[in-house]
Amino acid sequence: NIFQGILFSAPDCIKTPLDFTRLWLHEASRVYGDKMIEEKDMETFKKMKYEIAKQFFEDIDDEAMKSEPLLYCHFATGIGEPKYLSVSSWDSLNKILEEALESYNEINAVMNLVLFEDAMQHVCRINRILESPRGNALLVGVGGSGKQSLTRLAASVSGLEVFQIQLRKGYGVGDLKVDLAQLYIKAGLKNIGTVFLLTDAQVPDEKFLVLINDLLASGEIPNIFADDELENVINGLRNEVKGAGIEDTKENIWKFFIERVRRQLKVVLCFSPVGSTLRVRSRKFPAIVNCTCIDWFHEWPEE
Repeated sequence: NIFQGILFSAPDCIKTPLDFTRLWLHEASRVYGDKMIEEKDMETFKKMKYEIAKQFFEDIDDEAMKSEPLLYCHFATGIGEPKYLSVSSWDSLNKILEEALESYNEINAVMNLVLFEDAMQHVCRINRILESPRGNALLVGVGGSGKQSLTRLAASVSGLEVFQIQLRKGYGVGDLKVDLAQLYIKAGLKNIGTVFLLTDAQVPDEKFLVLINDLLASGEIPNIFADDELENVINGLRNEVKGAGIEDTKENIWKFFIERVRRQLKVVLCFSPVGSTLRVRSRKFPAIVNCTCIDWFHEWPEE
């Protein structure tokens, strides 16, 4: 995963050994650091990270290596110019995200967000996950910590649509399947990048997570389509599959469809760490942890 992150970079991202060292430190922080819960673990990780960097990148200036912000994102030079580059300062990042928030609020329900350093970091982390191949996220934090709002902002930065289920009386597994089938059509047939955002409150029945587990693990949800819908999918993609030089068989078209769904449909789970629910769910539905990148939302600072 660290190397996947490093491979986001282009030549203009890494011009000196210092650039490479800082990128490696950043990716290690995203892959390992973001999962950590205890303050002392985070401090130990930070210390180890710099010790290892010093050991293998001997000639790098210590102060330059540790200078803040140590943050890379796909919009460091502005929205709509996706280049994975280092963020030059908190002020420049704040300016870009304020503009993104303004654009978002023009076409969606208004979000009043205060973009302080921690919040901006989370937007960058979520956006990095969404830009990754098959990037799905598990955001862990208590209710009201901004998981949904920051996901909506990060998704809009990447030009992704966000979908949430509308719970109503009697909404069950069958209804969720219908909603997921529509998302599959959108992502796999229409090729539209979409984020499926699911919170604790939207899981009234643990059976919902059986479908989510399948979606995360393999992309294939058994019997998601009726026969006639399946036929529409196959016929709708036949020409594209032929154009890609793939043999025109039902199996190949279905495989092509599922591959695209996995590429275009991003799942973001917003769960709370309070109580034992998350622990029990992670054991019962292992893909929730194994097939997602975890970003832990800690208490916001006093300011």
